[in-house]
Amino acid sequence: MYFRKLLHLLLLPAVIWSPTSGAREFSWTAQNDVIGEINRTVASTQDTLYDIGMAHDIGFNEMRSANPGVDAWLPGQDREVLIPSRFILPSIREGVVVNLREYRLYFFPDDGSKVITYPVAVGTDESPSPVVNTHVKLKIEQPNWYPPESVRAEYFAEHGKEMERIIYPGPDNPLGPFAIQLDLPEYFIHGTNKPFGIGTKVSRGCIRLDNDDLAKFVWEVPKYTPVHFVKESVKVGMQGEALLVELHLGKETKPDRAQIVDQVIEQVGRIEKSNGLVTIDFLALDQAIEDASGLPQKIGIKKADHTQVSFLHSRQ
Repeated sequence: MYFRKLLHLLLLPAVIWSPTSGAREFSWTAQNDVIGEINRTVASTQDTLYDIGMAHDIGFNEMRSANPGVDAWLPGQDREVLIPSRFILPSIREGVVVNLREYRLYFFPDDGSKVITYPVAVGTDESPSPVVNTHVKLKIEQPNWYPPESVRAEYFAEHGKEMERIIYPGPDNPLGPFAIQLDLPEYFIHGTNKPFGIGTKVSRGCIRLDNDDLAKFVWEVPKYTPVHFVKESVKVGMQGEALLVELHLGKETKPDRAQIVDQVIEQVGRIEKSNGLVTIDFLALDQAIEDASGLPQKIGIKKADHTQVSFLHSRQ
C-alpha cells in the first residue's frame, strides 16, 4: 500500500530495477532542479539496508526514510527495496554543498556540465557540523590524525591511560586515506575507518565520506573551491511541468506543517520568476509532509494564472 501511494506522488518517468547502480555523476545544466531517478532492487538473505544503500551510493538514513516498512538489518530474501537515487538540488549550486539535513554532498564543477553527489556522515547533536561558508585549503594523502584534547580526555576516562598524540595512517586512523582541509580550523572532509556510519550523525563536526568515494572526489575538487555547509530540510524544484518537494524532517520532533508550507511557498515564489506561475496541490503537500520519505514528490504543476488563486483558497 505504501509503495502504491508513493509512486502516485513521485511523478516517475520510469522506476528502474537494478541490482547495483553506483551512479553518482549526472549531466546537468543550470536550468535543471532535479537529477537522478528512483531505482528498486531485491534484497538477498544476507543484505542489510546499509549494504544495499552503499552498493548504490546511498546513505543509511536515506535508505531507512525511503523504506519505512522494511527491517533495516534484515530486509529478507526477495524483499523489494526502493533506492532513493533521485534528488532535488540544494539552493546553492556552486562548488561543494553539504546539506547536513540530507546527509549528502553535492559538487558542481566549474564547467557547469555535471553534478557529482555522495552520501556523507555529519556531526552529532552534541558536536554538530557548522552552517558555514568556507573553501578547500589543502588536500592530504595518508594524513596523520592529531586527536583534540576533548577526545584524549574521553579516551583517558574510558581506558585509564593516555591516548597517543599522533595516530599514523592505518586502521586506527579515523581520517581514512585522504583528508581535505577546509579554511576553517579543525574541520575536514575526510574518509573513515568506520564506513557503516556513512549517512548518519556520527562525527565530531567533520564530514566523512566512504573511502572509495573520497579517493575519487579528492582529485575532482580543486584547491580554493567554495564549500557551503547548509541545513535545507525543505527543497523545492521543477521537473518539466511538475512541481516537486523533497523533505528531510528527521524523526526527533513532529513536523511543523505551517512552517513547511511557508517555506514551500517562499521557494515557489522564486521558482515562478524563471518558470512562470505554478499551481500548488496542498493536499499532495500534506501527504508529502506525512510521508517525509526524503523522496521528491509531486505537489503541483506549472499552469498559468492559477497559483495565486490556489494560495488564496488554501490559506484561508
